[in-house]
Amino acid sequence: MRELAGLHALARSLVHGDDDADDLVQDTAIAAIEHPPDEDRPVRPWLATVLLNRWRMDRRGRARRQARERALGLELAGGNVSGEPANTDAADAPDAIDRARTLERLASALVALEEPYRDVVIRRYLDGQTAAEIARALGVPAGTVRWRLKTGLERLRTALDRSTPRWQRALVPLTAAKGAVVVKAKTTVVSLIVLLLLLGAGMVALLMRGDSDQPAAKQTAATGSGGKTPASRVTGLGSAAEAVPRPDPLPGQGRVAVEPVAAEGGVIGGRVINWSTAAGVDTAELTFTSAAGAMTVRTDKHGSFELAPAAPGVFSLTTIIAPGFLPYAPEFEHSPVRIALGAKQAVRGVTLFLFPAVDYFGTVVDAQGAPVAGAKVKLADPAGGEQVLEKIVTEWTTDKQGKFVFNAPDGSVFEASRGGKRGWAILDGNVAVTHKMTIKIGDAPARDATIRGKTVDASGSPLPDVLITAVPEDPAGKQPVPRSVAYAASGADGTFVLDGLDRKAYTLVAELDDYAQARKERVAGGTQNVTIALDEGLPLAGVVRDPDDKPVAAYTLLVTQREGVVREVVTTRSVIDPRGRFEVRVPKGDYELLVSATGWAPSKPVAASAGTTDAKITLGAGATLAGIVVDAETGEPLKWARVMREGAGGGASAVPANAGTVTRSDGTFELTGIPPGPFTFSIGAGNYHPKLEGGLVATEGGTLGPMRIGLRKLAEGEQPKIELVGIGVQLAGEGDALKVNLVVPDGGAAAAGIVAGDLLVAVDGIAVTTLGIDGAVARIRGVAGTKVAVTIKRGEQVLPLVVERKPLRF
Repeated sequence: MRELAGLHALARSLVHGDDDADDLVQDTAIAAIEHPPDEDRPVRPWLATVLLNRWRMDRRGRARRQARERALGLELAGGNVSGEPANTDAADAPDAIDRARTLERLASALVALEEPYRDVVIRRYLDGQTAAEIARALGVPAGTVRWRLKTGLERLRTALDRSTPRWQRALVPLTAAKGAVVVKAKTTVVSLIVLLLLLGAGMVALLMRGDSDQPAAKQTAATGSGGKTPASRVTGLGSAAEAVPRPDPLPGQGRVAVEPVAAEGGVIGGRVINWSTAAGVDTAELTFTSAAGAMTVRTDKHGSFELAPAAPGVFSLTTIIAPGFLPYAPEFEHSPVRIALGAKQAVRGVTLFLFPAVDYFGTVVDAQGAPVAGAKVKLADPAGGEQVLEKIVTEWTTDKQGKFVFNAPDGSVFEASRGGKRGWAILDGNVAVTHKMTIKIGDAPARDATIRGKTVDASGSPLPDVLITAVPEDPAGKQPVPRSVAYAASGADGTFVLDGLDRKAYTLVAELDDYAQARKERVAGGTQNVTIALDEGLPLAGVVRDPDDKPVAAYTLLVTQREGVVREVVTTRSVIDPRGRFEVRVPKGDYELLVSATGWAPSKPVAASAGTTDAKITLGAGATLAGIVVDAETGEPLKWARVMREGAGGGASAVPANAGTVTRSDGTFELTGIPPGPFTFSIGAGNYHPKLEGGLVATEGGTLGPMRIGLRKLAEGEQPKIELVGIGVQLAGEGDALKVNLVVPDGGAAAAGIVAGDLLVAVDGIAVTTLGIDGAVARIRGVAGTKVAVTIKRGEQVLPLVVERKPLRF
C-alpha cells in the first residue's frame, strides 16, 4: 500500500484529472491483491508495470470500441460513419438468434481447425498462455508458436467469412460490451467460446482486425467532434506520415533535418527500425511523457511516426513496444532519451532502434557435460535495465534434454540451478552468432545477498524515485563467472533494495533528474544501511554544431572523466533539440564531452569543467566506406550483415552512439561518419565468423572502397572466432599505459619478445595518453606483413620494438 501511494504521479501523467488517476491506481491495487507478485520481486517496478498495462488496455479497448461502433454500429442502424441521420429500421440488426448461430459456427470452425493450429489458439486465447509458455510446453521456438497463431486465426477468419458473411456484425454487441461478464458453464467448446468472447476480447479483436498492412490513423489533437484534448490527456494512436517514405539508402545512418511547420507545439518525426534488418517496424507504440502528461503514437507499415503536441515542451521517450521485439522500457522518468520541441519547428529523420526478440536455445549441463532436466533458469536484471516498465519472460525450466528457449537482450546474465548445484552464463557475441548458450552447473554459492540503503538530498531528507545501479567492480575480462548489473528505484521514503547479488564488491551509482550523479564504491553484496547523498551539482551545458555552424538536432552525448588512457562515462544523454542544445548536472570537477550523431563523424573530446554553460562541440562529415559482404566460400552476397566502426559505444539501445549499418539484400553497404585517421571496422553475420578489418586511413570528406569482405561460415558445433590482423596482444587501460594481459603464441608480439604484464606506452612514437585506447588499437591494427613501432615499459626498462602484423583468430 505504501508503494501504491507513489503511483499517483505516474497515473496523473497518463490520464486526465485526479478522479481518473484514482480509478487507475484502484484498478492496479485490485490486480495486485488478486495476483500478487513473487515475494522476492521488487514491488514498485512491478506495480508500475501493472498500472501501465491497465492504462494501455483501457486505451486500446476504448479506441477499438469506438471504431467498431462507428464502423458497424451506425451501419447497422442505417447510418454511416460521417454521422448522418440513420435509418432506424431494425430489420438488419442482428438478433440473439443470429448471435447464437454465429457463436455455434465459430465453435465449429475452431473444432474443425487442423492441428497444430487449433492447439496453440486454444492455449493462447482460452488458457491465457503466452507464446513463450506455449513454446516451452510444446518444445518449439516461440517464433513457430507466433506463426501458428497467425495462420490459425487467418484460417478461422476465412472459415467464418465463407459460412457466415455477416459474422462480424453479429459479434459487435458482444465485443462492444462495456462491463465484465462472468459465465458459469460446462467445459464444452461452445461454452469456452462464449467465455472467450466475453472475457478474452483479444482473440475477437484479432479476428476482426483488418489488413495489418494498412497505416494507422493519423494522430489527432482533439477528441470527439472538435473537442479540445486536455494537455495531460493521451492523444489518439497513429502516425502523421502520410507520404510513403522511400527506403533509407543508408540504413540507420540518415541525418536529421530541422524545418519550419505550422504546428504551434512543434513536431518530431522519424522511423522505428529493426536493428537486425533496418526495416521499418510496423505498429510500434511510442509513449512520450512530459510535465503536461503522456502522448502515444503508433508507427505505420513503414515504421514512420510523428509526434505533434499541442504546445512545445520537454519530453522523455518513455517506452517503445512492438510485437516480436524486445521492449525499450526503462525505469519510469529515467529514460536517457530527451526531446525539446520548439514552437513551429519540426525535427525530421530521427532514427530509433528496436531489437527483435530472437529465439535463443539454451542447454543446462552438469560438470560431466550431461544435460540437466528440470533445472530452473532465471534472467538477472536485463542488461541496460531497459525492460522495467514492460517485462519480458525471465524464468524457464529445462525439458528432458536440459533445453529451454528464451529471448533476452545482449549482455544478459543467466543463472541455472538444480538442487544445490548452480552456474551462470552470459548472452555474449558468441551466443548472438550461434543462437546457442550452454550453462554448466556445479558447486557454487548462491547469489542471494542484498544491498539495502537510502537515498537522501544534501540536507539529509529522503529522495524518492532515484535510480540505483549496482555495477560489479571486477572488469568483465577478469570475471571467472559472469556477474550482472542490478537495478532498483528508491521508494517514497528513499529506501532501496538491490537483490540477487553475490558477496563481491559493487559500485553503486545513483541518478535523478536535476541532481548530480552520486557514486559509492567498494560496497560488498550483503551490506545494509548504505546512505547515498545526492546534491544538485553544477550545470554542464552547450551546443552541438555541424561544419557549417548549424545546430545538430539529434545526437548522443557522453560525459566522461579521464584517468590516464581510460575514459569513464559519468552520464549519457540522447538529445533531440532543434537548437542543438544540451544541459546536464554533474559534480564539481573536470570532464570530457564526446558527441555522436547518425550521418556525422563523432566529435573529438572537448574539455569542460562543471559549471560551464557555453561549451561548443563541432561534428565533421567524416569519410564514407563502401563495400560488399559475401560468403568467403561461395561468393554469395550476405544481407543484413552488420558493419560498424570499432570504437566507443554507449547510449540507450533505442539511440546507440555507434549504430553502424547493415548490408542490403545484395550484400552492399556504405558506412558513413568515419573520423579522420586510422580506423578499424567490424563485420558480423549470423552463423559466420566475425571479422575486424584495419589498416585503413580516413580523410575528412573522403571515400574508401569499394571493399569486398568475405566471411567464413561456421561449421556444425563450431564456436565463432574473430578474424583480424594485428600483433597478437590483449590490452587493457592501466594508468598512463595499456597493460598486456595476454600474448597470442603465434603472433608478432610473441616473436618480438613482448610478454604478459608489459606496459605499452607509445605507438609509432605517439604516447597512448594522446591516442587513447581506441586510437592506439587502430594504429596497431593494419595489413598483414607490415610492421608497427611500439614502446614497451617493463619495470624500469623502456624497450622500443618493431612488431610484425599477422592474421589472427581469437
